[in-house]
Amino acid sequence: MPYNSFDGSIPEELSSMPKLKVLLLGSNNFTGFIPPSLGNISGLEKLWLGINNIEGNIPDELGRLSNLTEFLLEDNRLTGAIPPKIFNISSLKIINLSFNALSGNLPHNVGFQLPNLKGLYMNSNQLAGSIPEFLSNSSKLFLIDLGINMLTGPVPTSLGNLRLLQFFHINNNQLGEGEGLELSFLTALTNCRFLVRLIIESNPLKGILPDSIGNLSSSLQMIVASGCQITGSIPSEIDSLKNLNYLALSNNNINGSIPSTIGGLGKLQRLYLDGNKIEGFIPNKLCHLQNLGEISMESNKLSGSIPSCIGNLSSLQKLHLNSNTLISSIPASLWTLKYLLFLNLSSNSLSGGLPPDMRMFNVMENMDISWNQLSGNIPSIVGAFTSLSSLNLSRNTFQGLIPESLGDLVTLEFMDLSYNNLSGTIPKSLEALSHLKYLNFSFNKLFGEIPSGGAFTNFTGGSFIQNEALCGQPIFQVPPCTSQSTSKRRKGIILLKYILSAVVFVSILAALIIIATEYRKRKMKNPTSVDLIPAVELRMISFQELRHATDDFCEVNLLGKGSFASEECPQRVTYTARE
Repeated sequence: MPYNSFDGSIPEELSSMPKLKVLLLGSNNFTGFIPPSLGNISGLEKLWLGINNIEGNIPDELGRLSNLTEFLLEDNRLTGAIPPKIFNISSLKIINLSFNALSGNLPHNVGFQLPNLKGLYMNSNQLAGSIPEFLSNSSKLFLIDLGINMLTGPVPTSLGNLRLLQFFHINNNQLGEGEGLELSFLTALTNCRFLVRLIIESNPLKGILPDSIGNLSSSLQMIVASGCQITGSIPSEIDSLKNLNYLALSNNNINGSIPSTIGGLGKLQRLYLDGNKIEGFIPNKLCHLQNLGEISMESNKLSGSIPSCIGNLSSLQKLHLNSNTLISSIPASLWTLKYLLFLNLSSNSLSGGLPPDMRMFNVMENMDISWNQLSGNIPSIVGAFTSLSSLNLSRNTFQGLIPESLGDLVTLEFMDLSYNNLSGTIPKSLEALSHLKYLNFSFNKLFGEIPSGGAFTNFTGGSFIQNEALCGQPIFQVPPCTSQSTSKRRKGIILLKYILSAVVFVSILAALIIIATEYRKRKMKNPTSVDLIPAVELRMISFQELRHATDDFCEVNLLGKGSFASEECPQRVTYTARE
């Protein structure tokens, strides 16, 4: 009677049915405790009480169910220790006690026998102690899930005897091998030729990945070993795992470089190497992994440039290379990855600009290229990234205007353009960004009126500090704008620039003409000696002066005769016109 909405307690009357073989009450709303009397149903083979709200301990009496093959109590509120007798029911094939609050140690007595056990699900409890050695005798085991508990000690190498093991999950415990030692249990697991998933993350293993990792099952699809304090380098033999599609070695102490042999993992879809001490270049052979959908290599010591062949990874959806020491420009081929959703290249030393013809604009959700040395204008094509929720271009040297097209980013929640050289006004089109929760335009060269409608009603002066001449509402902590509109002011400034340019041009042209004229004058012929004689200024003489000077025109003073009569003069001459 599973998958109903039964509530209340499990009836104790069920114990009066000794021949009952199957009791399926899972996925209901039962509460209360498990009746100990259920241990009297001697013929019971399958017991499913999972996915309810049952609490309390697991009754010891259930250890008497000697014919039980499936014991399923997952996803309840059970507490206390697991009765040891459960591990002596030799007929058990599946034990599922996951997602409870069970505590205590798992039994370590080698006398326990579960020869028919195939699946052991005990994840998400509070179990302590070490992994039981006796499990290595359960030769039919194909799944062990002990993740998210409080288990300690080394991982038993005897588990390598489980030749049919396919899924081994021991993540999120306190298991350890010993600092600086090889993880010997990995070598032991090379005997498990059907192993598909190996999940050992979040344990203080503190060991070194052995070269024998390349000898693990050819069926292996997933290795999750993040947060294990693993040291040493990534073995080059890893390329032997031809069916591996998920490799996570994040947040360890791995050093050395990324082996070029990683290009042999042709089926790899997810690669997580972030949070280590990996150095050197990103190998070009990484571009051979055509199925890669996610790459996380942030927070390492990677250097050099991003491989120009990155555009070959046509299925790539996530690329995180932030917090390294990468240089050079962003490869043009990267902007052709039309399925890229998440891009983070922040905190590197990348330079150059952004191309105007990016192609991934239909799907991109998060773009962070902050804390680099990128320059040039912000391309208008960014406004076509209609799925974008976060855009961070801060801490670069971008210049020019903020594109009007950014107002088309209707899903945008986060935008940071601070610490650049952006100029001009803030586009009023940004008022349409109704989902915007964070905005930072500070430390630029912006001027004019700050828009006050739409999303801007949620922001304060902290979003606009240290700009050239912004004005607007008091909430923005800037001076009020004048009556002249910002658009007119902007046009006036632009017009003034043109006028000043024209005036400067005309002034220079006039100066050149004057210089040329003066030069031509100097090239003219020198003047003659006659031209150099100074002119004599002739004074006008009145008739009376002339008469007095010639003694009434006396003949003595006569210079010559004409056709007119002459005239005599007195004898004394006092003045003559001759010299």
